[in-house]
Amino acid sequence: MINQGNNIAIIRNYLKKTNLDIIDLIGIITVLIIKKDVIKKNSDVGEFVNNILKVKFPEYVIRSRTLIAARVSRILLELDDDKIENIKENILKYIDKIDIEDMNKESSTPKKNKKKNENKKLEKWLKGL
Repeated sequence: MINQGNNIAIIRNYLKKTNLDIIDLIGIITVLIIKKDVIKKNSDVGEFVNNILKVKFPEYVIRSRTLIAARVSRILLELDDDKIENIKENILKYIDKIDIEDMNKESSTPKKNKKKNENKKLEKWLKGL
């Protein structure tokens, strides 16, 4: 399975191509929408689409990643080359923002002490008797 870092690196390489086809763009955006290792929450997918395409979908659409992908694909098919280039730049900015946020989370997340489950506590208490 490909991890998030590899997905983002592959997508970034495709986006840096000078002659990005509409099919490639639809595929890239669909992967970003569908894969949960890149964008975790459906509400975050809604924000992603709003940031990239400047389109806001109703709540019932946001609940389904496949429905979002279908709607976005339909919108992308109607765009001209200038708007495609603009969307490509927006996606690159969004991916960079995701990378920076992930790096900050990893560095600032303290290790949590695992709580002992109830059975371990009971065993410890019984040994004390």
